[in-house]
Amino acid sequence: MDIFSGLIGNEEIKCSLGNAILDSQFLHAYIIEGAQGTGKHTIARLASASILCQNKGHGKLPCGVCNSCLKILSDNCADVRFFDAFKIDEVRKIKENLYDSATECEYKIYILNDVQKMNVKAQNALLISLEEPPPHVLFFLLTTDSSYLLETIRSRAQILRTKPLDNDTIYSYVKKNCKISVGDDALKEIIVASGGSLGYVIDMLDEKKSQALSKDRERAKSLVLAYLNDNSESISFITSLFSMQRDKFKELLSMCSVVVRDLAVVKKYRGASLCFFTSLEQALELASRHSLSKILKLYETIEDAIEDLNANASVSNTLVSILTKKGK
Repeated sequence: MDIFSGLIGNEEIKCSLGNAILDSQFLHAYIIEGAQGTGKHTIARLASASILCQNKGHGKLPCGVCNSCLKILSDNCADVRFFDAFKIDEVRKIKENLYDSATECEYKIYILNDVQKMNVKAQNALLISLEEPPPHVLFFLLTTDSSYLLETIRSRAQILRTKPLDNDTIYSYVKKNCKISVGDDALKEIIVASGGSLGYVIDMLDEKKSQALSKDRERAKSLVLAYLNDNSESISFITSLFSMQRDKFKELLSMCSVVVRDLAVVKKYRGASLCFFTSLEQALELASRHSLSKILKLYETIEDAIEDLNANASVSNTLVSILTKKGK
């Protein structure tokens, strides 16, 4: 039986949830936790279609050809509904209609997005629906971090955790299934920047977004090298960033920390996996110019700068602090 055909990676979830559905042993509530773009919506949709599939002996689950599957997989089924659960009004709608019969299927399935954004009031409202739901109602709660949920909610659902995909898997999938308007080098940059998120890569295949990402990555690398190099051009580049907006500067520093991480790990181990550079040779060449202690000092400087920004320090003052530490 081909379970959850179309889902890339996440083999453990395919096995545990898919087999539970095959054996009709699925639970009334699941929390699907993972980073953006790692398949949470896809899993919830495929699981819903599998539960309501009219051809469970077809050879794959969901079959993708019965009336239920066609409607669910195209988001046109009245009994499988997506909600932004962090909106209290949406949670109230669920509660009000909880005991209504399903319109066209055996079950009603609620898929709640970004539940980590729910405040305590909204979570308590949801808890009422989760505690004793009618037998024909199922829930999939999607979140980037289940620790934000009340323990009473966590205890009433099984937690399934999605995992990032490796770069080669994403590359093969995108080349086979997506319309690509960027060059191969740009595609590899996007994949490395994605952190294993297929959804991120697909979203960034737009040429303008790809170009903006490439500029941000180049600026992050330039800032790291400006700190590590001792010349007047380096100081001039750092001071040119004084006019950046705070949020944009924080994003830049976060990207810089990944650059420095790569330089540090290749100093210790040539075979280390990279999180920023698409070329091991480039990372090794840049790392060879500087001592490990200097690279690690920069990492600490970046972390301190991010903390300063979080404490409402201005971009200019933060950059002055970076320059001061550079001179020590």
